[in-house]
Amino acid sequence: MNFSFPLARLAVVLTTLALPACQQACPLNMSPPPTFMLAFSTDTTKSSGLGFRRAEVRSAYLVHYRTADFQQPLDTLRQPGPNVSPGSTKPVLAIYYPAGHPPQFAVPDYATAQAGQSCRLVVPAANRTYDIGNVVLQQEPGETRCAGYRITRREATVNGQLRDGLNAPPELSR
Repeated sequence: MNFSFPLARLAVVLTTLALPACQQACPLNMSPPPTFMLAFSTDTTKSSGLGFRRAEVRSAYLVHYRTADFQQPLDTLRQPGPNVSPGSTKPVLAIYYPAGHPPQFAVPDYATAQAGQSCRLVVPAANRTYDIGNVVLQQEPGETRCAGYRITRREATVNGQLRDGLNAPPELSR
């Protein structure tokens, strides 16, 4: 039996056919680091009146501490003011206003990088303070390359109460 198809050519054809099988249709799905999100309640009706007004939310800032007992401040994150240049590299407390949801912000993931760190959210215009500690963020890789990572645990202690934020950000009220 004589093969007229050279082996080198066969190797090229097989490699070309096998290449799409090796390279899946999706790139490696790298999700951003998980964050612990909190939301500001906007329920300002007369019945409860426990929500925040937009002006109060704008006054918020977050102090990041080295220790769990809120000692040794490391930095302060504030919302950008009107005089902040677009190229500024200063840390910013970004408050998001997603459509149909209350304003939200994320406790920076570096605040959970080392055991013992904590944050204090201060809302001066509402005369409120929230101590945030014991942040636990856990994620696991998906079952396939395209599945990426999924967050399996997202919780923190806020003013002494354990708050679960896995499925929805816990709301802060006044």
